[in-house]
Amino acid sequence: MADTPATLSTAEFAALNHVKPNTVRQRLCDTASFYGVRPVKLATRRLLWPSIMVTVDGPVVIPVEGGHHA
Repeated sequence: MADTPATLSTAEFAALNHVKPNTVRQRLCDTASFYGVRPVKLATRRLLWPSIMVTVDGPVVIPVEGGHHA
């Protein structure tokens, strides 16, 4: 999982995991990760997330085309 590039915004990562962006932000604030998945923090304070879907069995890498950040 560590070699999965972080290319998704928080909103895109939340949509991939079928939750609201604020749910991701709150979980990150409370536990320093979203069920084991940690974002990369840019110098601009924005977060980039890997294209990983969190499941009951653990994180699963999802191929996402055209991932970008603004």
